[in-house]
Amino acid sequence: MEVTENLELWTESGRFVLEYACDIRVREVVNGEYYASFDYLLVQDDPRYPMLAVGVELRFPDGVARGQRFKVRKVTEIRKGRRIYKAVEAHHIAFGLGQYYYDGYIDFAAAKTLPEMLALLGADTPYSFAVQGSFAAQDIFEWGEDTRYNLLQKLRQLYNAEIAFDNCEITLTSRKGANRGTTLRYNQNLIGIQRNTHDMERITRLYGYGKNGLTIEGYGGRTTKYIDSPYLDANNVYEAKAEFSEIESQAALLAEMQRHLVKYELPALSYDIDFVQLEKIDRIYETLKIVEAGDTVTVIDDILGYTFDARAIEYEYYPFEPKRGRVVLANFREMKAADYIFQATVASKKAISYTSNNAILKGVKYDDSLTLVDGLGMKVTDSSGSERVRLGQYGAGKYGLWVDGGAIEISGGLPNAQVAGASVWNAKTTLLTGTGIYTGQVTTNQIIAGTAKIGSALIDSIKASQIDVATGRITAAQIETLTVGSNVQMGPNAYIAWGNVTNIPGNVYNPSYLQSTYISQTLIASPSIQGGNIAIGSGNNIFKADENGIYLGNASFSSAPFRVNMAGNVFAQNGNFYGTIKTAPSGTRVEMSSNFADINLYNGSTNVLKIYDAMDSAAIWSPANGLRLGNANVGVVYAMGSWSFASANVTGLTPKFA
Repeated sequence: MEVTENLELWTESGRFVLEYACDIRVREVVNGEYYASFDYLLVQDDPRYPMLAVGVELRFPDGVARGQRFKVRKVTEIRKGRRIYKAVEAHHIAFGLGQYYYDGYIDFAAAKTLPEMLALLGADTPYSFAVQGSFAAQDIFEWGEDTRYNLLQKLRQLYNAEIAFDNCEITLTSRKGANRGTTLRYNQNLIGIQRNTHDMERITRLYGYGKNGLTIEGYGGRTTKYIDSPYLDANNVYEAKAEFSEIESQAALLAEMQRHLVKYELPALSYDIDFVQLEKIDRIYETLKIVEAGDTVTVIDDILGYTFDARAIEYEYYPFEPKRGRVVLANFREMKAADYIFQATVASKKAISYTSNNAILKGVKYDDSLTLVDGLGMKVTDSSGSERVRLGQYGAGKYGLWVDGGAIEISGGLPNAQVAGASVWNAKTTLLTGTGIYTGQVTTNQIIAGTAKIGSALIDSIKASQIDVATGRITAAQIETLTVGSNVQMGPNAYIAWGNVTNIPGNVYNPSYLQSTYISQTLIASPSIQGGNIAIGSGNNIFKADENGIYLGNASFSSAPFRVNMAGNVFAQNGNFYGTIKTAPSGTRVEMSSNFADINLYNGSTNVLKIYDAMDSAAIWSPANGLRLGNANVGVVYAMGSWSFASANVTGLTPKFA
C-alpha cells in the first residue's frame, strides 16, 4: 500500500498528520454523495490510530481536493493475517446540515426567492449559503418540519438548481463545475470506457398541466394539450405527463414543457470511464485536470468512434496516489464529422486551424482572413489579425455569437424545427426581409427608436394601459381623452387653446361652463365663465359664488357678513359708498350723492326735497311746491332748541302761549 503524509486529523488536542493512511479515495456525485475513504494501518506506538473514531474531523491540505473538510461517520477495524487496520469513511462536513431540524412550516407562500428560503435554512447553524446564477421566484407549498439537508434538496429541485459545497459554504448554482479543458483520449489517458443506455424514462410526447388544470390547448392556435419531440416515431410513441402546479400562464407552461421534454426525449445515456490522472505524472496538466463533479470533459476514442463533450456526474479519484480515476459522464453532446463548426477545448496543446491563411471556404477564396478554433471557441480574424467574429466564450461568463462591425445573414429563412421553442417566433421562417422589415410579431419590454413607421406612415397612435413619461416630453400631439391622476403642471409659456380642440363635450364648452380661449400658468382669458361654484379662500376668509348668491366672510351664506342673494338683496354690516346712490333708475326715488353731500327726493323728474351741505350748516328745502313739516291729521311736529326766523317771512301764524 502506498503511504501519504498529507491527510490531516483535527481534534481538540490539535492537528495530526495521518502518516499511515493509504488508498485515500474521494467520491463526489452531483447533487448527491460526497465522501472520502481510506485505510489506516496499526503501527506500534502510533497515537493516531486510536484517535480515528466516529465524529472526528479530517482535512485535506490547501491545493489538494480543494482543501475540503470531512467528518468521520463510519470506522471498521479489520484484521487480515498479521495486518490490522481501520477502514474509515468520512462524509463532507456540509452534510452535517442534516443534523439540524427546521421546525417551521410553510403551508403556502407566493413568489418566494431562493435567497429568502436559504436564509431560513442557515439560521442558527454554522453554515452559510450563497446563490450563483439567476433563479425565478417560486410559490412554496408544504415546506418545513424536516431536516435542513432534506429541505435543501427540495429547494434544489423546486428552483432547478445544483448544489456545490466548499466546506461550510453551500452554494446553489445554475451549473456546478466548469469546463477546464479536460480531455480523455484513448492511448493517452483513457484506460477503459463503458457505454450505458436505456429508454425507461424516455418521453417523445408530453402532456403538460399548470395551475388549476391549465393546458396549452388554444394557445397560439394549438388544438392539443401535448407537444411532440422532433425525435417522435409515430409507430413507437413514448407518452407521459408533467405537472407544474405553480404556472398560471399558457406561455410559461409551454416553455416549461419544452425544457422538460428536452431532458427525456432521447434514451438515457452515460459513460463509465477509467482514466489516468496525468497531472500526477506531468505538472503541465495541472490546470487541465478534473477538479470536481460537474466539470465538463471531452472524450475521444477514435477506434470506437466516440467523440463528445459531457459532464462528470460522478467523480472518483485518489488525490495522493498514482492510481486510476473514474468518472461517470452524462448530459453529453456528441460531435459529428459533418459539423461545420469544429469543437475544441483548452486541453488542446495547439489551436486547430481548419482553413489556410488564404481562408478558402467551400473552394472560394475570399480574402486573407483566418478562421481559428482555440480554447474559447471559434474565431475569425481579418487580414490585419483583428478578431471580427467569435463563436463560443467571448467574455467572463458570456457565451454566444459576437460580431464586430459585420453582419449576420440567414440565407433561406430559419425553419421552426431548428429553433428551440419555435412558438415564440410566431411560426415565422423569415425574420427579416431584404429591406430590413420584420415579418412576425414583436413582443418585448422596450423599443427605442428615433423614428417608427407602420407601413409608409409614421406612428401617430399608441394604445397602452399605462404610458410613463417620467422625464420625457410629448409635443405636437392631440390627446383625445386624458385622465389626470393627481396634477397637471404647466410651464410659464404653456397654454391651452380651445380652437385646437375638436369634439368638445357640451358640459365643458359652448354654451356651458368655461369658454376660455386661453389658459396659461398664470392667466385664464375668457369672455364668459358659467355654471358651477366658485370658492376663493377658506373658513371665514372666503369669497364664494353659488346657487345662494355671492357672499364673503363666512363659508355659510346665512352667516356671511356681506351677501347678495339671487333677488338682488344686499346684506352688509357696514361699509363706505362713493359717488351717487339711487333707489331706482327713474320715477319716484331717492338719490344720495357725494357732491355737496346731497339727499334728493324725486317724484318722476321733479325734485321735491333736497337735503344738502350748506357749507357751515345743513339745508332742507323743496325746489318744487314748497316744504311741509308734519301732517294736518296725524302726528305732532315738535320744535326743539332755538329757532331763528330772522331771514324768513312768516305768515298764517297765530301765536299761542301756554
